[in-house]
Amino acid sequence: MIEFASRKVKSTLLDPRENFALKSVETEIRTDPLTKDSGRLAHLGMITAQKEDFSGWDTPEIRQICPFCPGNIETMTPRFPEDLIPEGHLRKGDATVICNISPYDQYSGLTVMSKDHLVTVEMLTEKLLKNAFQAGLEFCHLVREKDPQLPYHLIGWNYMPPSGGGLVHPHQQVIITDAPGNLYRKTIDSSRQFARQKGKNYWEALYETEQAKNERYLGRIGQGHWLVPFVPLGVLGEFMAVFPGIHTIDDMQEKTLDDLVQGLRRLFDYFESRQIYSFNMGLYFAPHREEEEMEVKDYYTLHARIIPRTYLNLMQKPPDTNMFQVALQEPFAVLAPEDLCQEVKPFFEK
Repeated sequence: MIEFASRKVKSTLLDPRENFALKSVETEIRTDPLTKDSGRLAHLGMITAQKEDFSGWDTPEIRQICPFCPGNIETMTPRFPEDLIPEGHLRKGDATVICNISPYDQYSGLTVMSKDHLVTVEMLTEKLLKNAFQAGLEFCHLVREKDPQLPYHLIGWNYMPPSGGGLVHPHQQVIITDAPGNLYRKTIDSSRQFARQKGKNYWEALYETEQAKNERYLGRIGQGHWLVPFVPLGVLGEFMAVFPGIHTIDDMQEKTLDDLVQGLRRLFDYFESRQIYSFNMGLYFAPHREEEEMEVKDYYTLHARIIPRTYLNLMQKPPDTNMFQVALQEPFAVLAPEDLCQEVKPFFEK
């Protein structure tokens, strides 16, 4: 039902590292089973995350000018209009949802996740994560009550500078929109087409197939099935969690959040072991269209995507994106998903 298509090509060169001996180097080109976009496995093993020195990121001088730090958040960040959030900000534990001073859309919130300016991977506790997601979801529900015609709800996260995070102080993006972005829209359209052609929800078929093949399946944490995608979006790979039976924001219960943050915490344990301290994340809900409510549950399921990020080196700090990802919109990874799965699986079995 799901096709994992790939092909390999070889490049021939005279290698100066081996006295210019004739050598063949293999590249694998894979096709995403849902969107049919291509991605590559190349430079295998040549890029690894490097440990960063955080000491200069959390000084009194920096905290004094950080708009998200205590003492500043009330005076340096914008507030929501009273007809949306009367208090101006929305709080859940130490998490605070503020209005984005540089919005991406009509409703563009930021969840400041902690009062601490610097929160390293090991400090991302389940409680901190849960409070942040709960705050973001509450904001989504408030907006839906006010503007129910906006069908798409996205929680995104740029964690630490290599990911594009403009501030070290941890924060998430919460966007409610009718323009979901290219990847989000493409997965929705492709999921709908798959269901019409195959008569089955793609996301359920995906985790069932991966679980049976056991090549890229990491394990199950409560409702969440964790796996390594066949065509990863990041240089250091990608991780995905699929939550069958959970579709729109209305389906998101506390148990689902608990399962999500437990899975994330296990993934972050792996990140710690490999000195990975930055990532992008997206939490993708089914569109909330009243006229499609029965249909959307048949083809789209809540899932999360987590993409590790790194600098290529710590001297010039070049990003791990280049013309392939930007000009061609073609991802490549230096780790085979099947090998990455075997490396990470013990963290999901403990």
